Amino acid sequence: MDSTENLTALLAMAQPGLYDDPFRSAHYLEMLWPHAVSRVTLQKALRKALQPREGVYIGIAFGAAAWQRFQPSFTPVQLQPFPRLEGKNGYAMPSTQSDIWFWIHGNDQGDVMDAVLQVHAAVRDVLIAQLDLNGFKNREERDLTGFVDGTANPKELQRVAAAQIPLGEAGAGGSYVLTQKWSHHLHTFNKLSEYEQEQVIGRTKHDNIELEGDDMPPTSHVSRTDVTVDGVGQKIWRRSTPYGNAEDHGLYFIAFACNLKRIRIQLDRMLGNTDDGYSDHLMRYSTAETGAYWFMPAEADLEAILTR
Repeated sequence: MDSTENLTALLAMAQPGLYDDPFRSAHYLEMLWPHAVSRVTLQKALRKALQPREGVYIGIAFGAAAWQRFQPSFTPVQLQPFPRLEGKNGYAMPSTQSDIWFWIHGNDQGDVMDAVLQVHAAVRDVLIAQLDLNGFKNREERDLTGFVDGTANPKELQRVAAAQIPLGEAGAGGSYVLTQKWSHHLHTFNKLSEYEQEQVIGRTKHDNIELEGDDMPPTSHVSRTDVTVDGVGQKIWRRSTPYGNAEDHGLYFIAFACNLKRIRIQLDRMLGNTDDGYSDHLMRYSTAETGAYWFMPAEADLEAILTR
């Protein structure tokens, strides 16, 4: 098969909801699987949790340890727990790795909440919640900083190439996933002039135009995350949303990738762990509070482990 046929085949393998847009409401659950709970018990609970609901997608992914307990016959080659990352300039990204991640999203907040309650009722006696967080999209899909989020996401079949593990590899059709809860310091960021904010982000605020040439600082978020290695753009598929309340608000970052190397390159560049030593100035105004890697299996692989 040529590359188009390969990508089309991968697209058909994905869990429903990976690419579907628009969705306006989301909810995220990161949960621990106690050792006392058997695989069979968890299987039964997950089958109930993942019952389809009209208008809502319920996605699921597994941390490395949980996947190996649940499906020891194969493990994606690069799957690992998220490590704590230290940067050159005093920045760090914590590890809060747990076992199972639920990604629940749809257009209607009430429908999404009904699905959250379904999931919680099914797993409350077998899993322990470590993170329970709402997400939403606002007009023009802007982050709470006021800048449009996700502009550089790949399009059409290129998003499949970026997001899903290639055919022939363990876990083909699934995705490596990174999740991080970033808490924004809007009281500080909003004191900057619009020009200063644009220098931090690397795009204009109102028109969403990428800065060019000397106008683009090497410390901007765009500069640190728009990466090419050996002529190949290190694209990822982002499905992040704002989250929060009056006191705690920011971005719940979600990245799907065909390999973990793409994600790690971007994180190291943000942290300044590169020869140029530049770190991402967005981290002056936003702090990573969580960090986890997951494997989201292809739909057929998920069905197999839930029923075998």
